Amino acid sequence: TYSRACRRSRPATSMSCCRITGSRRLHTNDKRPLYAGVSIWDRRTLTAEFGNLSKAAVQLRMTQSGLSRAIVDMEEYVGGQLFERTSKGMKPTALGAALCRHANRLLSGFRKAEIDLAAVSRGDLGSLSVGCFSMFSSWPLPDAVRKFRETLPRITLSVEIATHEKLLEDLDSGAVDILISRSPPGLNAQIYRTTPLLTDPAVLACSTQHPLVTSSTVSLDDCVRYPWVTALPESRIRLELENKLREVGCVLPSLVGALSIDFGREMVSTNEYLWMLPGSVAAVFHARNELHVIPVALGLTESPLSAIWRRDRLSTQHVRAFADILADVVAAK
Repeated sequence: TYSRACRRSRPATSMSCCRITGSRRLHTNDKRPLYAGVSIWDRRTLTAEFGNLSKAAVQLRMTQSGLSRAIVDMEEYVGGQLFERTSKGMKPTALGAALCRHANRLLSGFRKAEIDLAAVSRGDLGSLSVGCFSMFSSWPLPDAVRKFRETLPRITLSVEIATHEKLLEDLDSGAVDILISRSPPGLNAQIYRTTPLLTDPAVLACSTQHPLVTSSTVSLDDCVRYPWVTALPESRIRLELENKLREVGCVLPSLVGALSIDFGREMVSTNEYLWMLPGSVAAVFHARNELHVIPVALGLTESPLSAIWRRDRLSTQHVRAFADILADVVAAK
């Protein structure tokens, strides 16, 4: 059915530009990306994300009517409704969500192929895409990237900084090759390969001019008098923190959820906020005299920082090399 349908002639704004197979023929003078044939189904730029046809059409540089026709064409091919209208806009059906999920994996593969081919055409030896949980973007990632570039200068390297959940999705889709993040307890060892790098507690830090720095002793009761920058609301570690403070009889402080190194540093610079962050990262800032680590134990569950990649993909030389270099950087701390 698909092969017969795909042979039918379609207008340029229709399925000839957005077949699931991405098989639209690209001529040698076509300067669009290799993945142009399926880019209409990128869930980051389509109706599934925007919930609005007009916004998705603008992002795709199409007319709204052209995008609407393309969706109707695809619904004919798959034999079901892809989107439904709700009070909050367009929402993908189960079929639409599944289609977007598979299309996103195709897009990631096309983008990866385009980067690799561009690297080879420049005389490089390939590419590596690294995803890093934002709280480790200041250390150890930069040191590892610098050392990797010195060791393998002919590898095209790209880095994405985001939340663990977002990066795990990108790892699954193939958008990133290796993930640097906390390894959660429920991570499926049959799907993911992990190289543990270190295990450290979450700690509280403040500016070197904060009033708590000069206190002879500091307790949690002292700390909750000040506002905190912590993990995002409803995250595992945030919920654990709130429960722990209640257990010891502390009143919850004013909490701001953020997973940004720059934001955290800016907030503590006012000499008011306290900042909860990984102990290893806080120790680096402490050694540079940029932060003061408050000597109070939070008693939260410790999850190891790990290099993570999927078992169902070839463990390339580039991935292994980056994981080894990252381990060396952590060990030398």
